[in-house]
Amino acid sequence: MMRAQLTTISFWVFAAGLLIGGVIEARDLFPRFGESGEAIAVALPIVLIAAGLVALLIWALDRSHAQVRSAWGWAFAWGAIGACGLALQINGYASDAVNDVLDDPGSTLWGAALVGPLDEEVIKGAGVALLLVLYRDRLRRPLQIFAVGAFAGLGFQVVENLSYALNFAMRDAQSDAVGALTVSLIRAFFGFQSHWVYTGFFALGLALVRIRPHLAALPIALSFLLHFWWNAPNGEHSVGVTLLLIMLKCTVTVSLLAGAWWWMLVEQRQWLRRAIRTPEAAALAPPAELATLPTRAERRAGEQYLRYYYGPAVAEVARRRQKWLIRELTYRVG
Repeated sequence: MMRAQLTTISFWVFAAGLLIGGVIEARDLFPRFGESGEAIAVALPIVLIAAGLVALLIWALDRSHAQVRSAWGWAFAWGAIGACGLALQINGYASDAVNDVLDDPGSTLWGAALVGPLDEEVIKGAGVALLLVLYRDRLRRPLQIFAVGAFAGLGFQVVENLSYALNFAMRDAQSDAVGALTVSLIRAFFGFQSHWVYTGFFALGLALVRIRPHLAALPIALSFLLHFWWNAPNGEHSVGVTLLLIMLKCTVTVSLLAGAWWWMLVEQRQWLRRAIRTPEAAALAPPAELATLPTRAERRAGEQYLRYYYGPAVAEVARRRQKWLIRELTYRVG
């Protein structure tokens, strides 16, 4: 983070959350990792490969051309350390409260659905909100902010998947490795669309508070509802029903993600069409160059025109300049 950010209250709240979360993980989670090195050795490559693929997907979805990579890194750290650690502590208290209210089997079946979405989404979202304050001059557009939220969710997802691998390793009657391998593969295949999507939706809601306040509650509500639905019972007494429900949940989540991403792309194009007519844009480039910015097709057409008449070197400079202009417009106008 930049030096000026180190003097803000938001930074120190963020740092305190990381520190407290890290202490809780060191106390409650890391010792468990040492209980079965075989399970961690089997699960870790699968979890990291799955996380790498999701990270590539988040990178591909952020078509803002103004990615803030340092914010991605801090968001991932918040999800993996701050949010996971704080959630470990709070989940314990909340689970005790649910057990006091609901008798078995109700607390066993519905405890995760009632506890997890409420505190985990709030904690992850709080970290994202702090980052939006710290990077308020650079994180301006929904595509950017969604990506930051997605990386926070991905950090949480990585640590949670490792924790599940260890839990199931201890339960498997055959061996630690078999239990860890089974749950890691299942969560990588079916759970790939979990925390990073939920927190991405939460972040999108935070982004909309500034530009579309009447829509802000919708993606935030979706983050809670999708998380609740995923944690809800899946027909434990029937393998067929369980598999059908899991596939349905995945399909609905991916469909909503696709719809949200398409809306963010359309919103980005509309914003660019307005931004290129501002005085700030006029100070950056001539109108003909600005007119090529709003859509990918228009940018490519401008690039191909220059390649045809002036050669590949000029076209490459124009392509880089287009990205620079979009980034500058994001910071100055967005």
